[in-house]
This record gives sequence, structure tokens and C-alpha cells, in this order.
Amino acid sequence: MTAETPPPAQLPAGSHSKVSTAIVVCHEPRCMQSEQYRAFRTNLTALNRAGGPWALVFTSSRKGEGKSVTVANVAASLAELPGQRVCLVDVDFRRPAQADLLGLPRTPGVSELLQGTRTLQQVVQSTFAGALDLIAAGDEPRSPAELLGGERFANLLGELKRRYSWVLIDTPPVHPYTDACVLAARCNGAVLVVRMEDTSRDLAQRTMQSIQRAGGKVLGSFLTGLPADREDADRTGRYHVDRSDPKAPDRARARQLAEKRLRDQEEAWIRKQAGEKPEKPKGKEPRQD
Repeated sequence: MTAETPPPAQLPAGSHSKVSTAIVVCHEPRCMQSEQYRAFRTNLTALNRAGGPWALVFTSSRKGEGKSVTVANVAASLAELPGQRVCLVDVDFRRPAQADLLGLPRTPGVSELLQGTRTLQQVVQSTFAGALDLIAAGDEPRSPAELLGGERFANLLGELKRRYSWVLIDTPPVHPYTDACVLAARCNGAVLVVRMEDTSRDLAQRTMQSIQRAGGKVLGSFLTGLPADREDADRTGRYHVDRSDPKAPDRARARQLAEKRLRDQEEAWIRKQAGEKPEKPKGKEPRQD
């Protein structure tokens, strides 16, 4: 054993062995899901044309859509980029998840920091990724929305943007809480996590409208809950279909179309942000007499 490698008993709390298997960027960096997080990372960096520090809110319409796992994996993938420093901040005080996902203590965290009982240095925790730090949620405060809407959080956000390239904030779902809407207005944008075949279009639209009415900007969405019936999808783009189920081909086709629409929407949004003209739909050229 070399001097640079500490014995297992001295490994930090954020070592790989304590990180949840849901963080695939840590445990399975070459799997299809990890590549999807990196593809989303590419979209985020493309939107950040100036390359300056960005603070982003990750939220969902309701609980159970995979928001916390998504933001943790996106943060880990951003930390892979050379020269980038990432801070993951958990402000979902009612259902905090980031400390458990990354194998770190739940307290102290944001709550103690904003209430003045801890300093920033005391709440920042190192993770399994050298360029990724975590600020856990801490104990649940009496009024989370009021705490996050105060001047202390605005000052904290400014300080984090001076120290880090990316600040990703895990917030509660928009329904029934207002925390994400309050924070989105103070950040560079919000990402809406949507579960496939579960989140209704009407609910997702109402969530986006709530964020926008509060002064926030929705940068895009991240789709979770893709069925595990795909075989080599990252290489072939094809679905494995259970022939014993007569409706399986139709469902597989519907999923393919849904994914294609999402890719097209993301590409169109990136082109719009870059000031490019939208592509003309392909079709027959008009006949000239």
C-alpha cells in the first residue's frame, strides 16, 4: 500500500462504498444511464454560453419523480469536467435525500447555516468526487420558504457562485410547496424532472407556469422512468420487445417517439438560445411552374 492511499478505515465518509448505487455516475460510469446524464450535462454547458458560474434549481411537479437521484448524478457528471467545481445543495428540508445518497452525515447543513449556528466551512462536505462538494439540508426549520427567501440565502448563493462553477439545488416539488418557485427566481434557471408515463402534461405545464409567474426561468426537463426493456439501446437505439405481449410493440414505438420529441425539443431550445434560426421541416419542395 502506497503512502498516497489510506487504509480502508481512514477513507472519508464520501467514499465509493458508502455512496448509493442509484448514483450510477459513481458506480457504473460507462453504463447507458451515466451517458444520458453526461448528454444532459452537455446541454447545460451549451446553454451556459458565457461559461460563468451558474446556480440551477432542480425540482419536480410532485414527489416520487426521481428528482434527487437526477440532480446528484448530474452534479457528479459536471464534476468530471476539467477545471469545474460543483456544489450540490439540498434544501428539500421535508424529505432530504442527498446526504444519504452520497453516504455523508445529514447535519449540520443549510438550516443551521442560515440560522447562524454554523459557518459555511463547517457545513461543506467533500464527496467521492474530488470536484464535488455537498451542503446537506440539516434539521428541518419551522418555515423553509421564509428561510430560503431571506437575505441570508441570497448572500449564501452569491458566495457559492464565487467559489464554484456550478451550484445545483435540490428543492421540494412545486406541488404543494413554494420553495422551488422562490429559489428559481434567484437562480440562472430551473430544471423540471418528469417521470415518463406518470406525470401528466397538464400538471407539468402548471408547474412550469408556477415557476415562471414567480420570476423563474425553466431551462428544460429531464425525463426519468424509462422502462428497462431496452437491449443495447445506447448502441443500437432499438427496443427489446416481449413478443408474448400483443401491446408491447405499440408501447415500445410510443416510447421511441416520446424520446425523439424530447431530443428535438432540447435541440431546438439550444439553437434558440444560441440565436440560430430554426430548422425548416423536411418535406417536398414546392413545385415551381
